[in-house]
Amino acid sequence: MSDTAAKLAEKLTTEGEKTLAFFRALPDGVWTQPVFADGAQWDVQHVFEHLCMSEHTLRRLFEQILATGQGAEEGFDVNAFNEERTGRFDALSRDELLNLYAETRAKTVAFARGLTDEQLARRGRHPALGDSTLEEQLKLIYLHHTMHMRDVKKALAA
Repeated sequence: MSDTAAKLAEKLTTEGEKTLAFFRALPDGVWTQPVFADGAQWDVQHVFEHLCMSEHTLRRLFEQILATGQGAEEGFDVNAFNEERTGRFDALSRDELLNLYAETRAKTVAFARGLTDEQLARRGRHPALGDSTLEEQLKLIYLHHTMHMRDVKKALAA
C-alpha cells in the first residue's frame, strides 16, 4: 500500500462516515421530500440510493480499469444510466439502505487501501470525468457524495 492510497482510504472513510451520519440523522418524514423537481425527480431516498448504486458501479469500473486499462464506453450516457438504475432499492427499508451504504463504502475503502502508486496512476474513462487517473476517480467519489448532501440540505431548507 502506498502513502497516497492510505491517505485516500482515510479520506474515503471519514467522508463516508459524514455521509452516513447525515442521512442517518434525517427524520423519517423527509426521505420522501423532493430534491430534484426536473429531470430525474429524485426524493431524498433516491439521492441516497444513487450514492450507494453509483459507488458500487464505479468500484467495478475501477477494477476493470486495473484489469484492462479500459473504463466507461465512449458516449456512455451517465444521466440515462442514473435514471434507469434509481429506484432499484425502493423495497429496502431505511436501515437496510444505510447498511448497504456502509458495506459499499467499506469495500471501496479496502479497494483503495490496497492500491499501489502505479495503480493509482492508471488511466481510464470515467463517466463524468472522462480520461483520468484512478486516483482522480476515487477522489470524485467523496466529492460526489458531498455535492449530493448539499443538494439535499438545500431542498430541505426550501
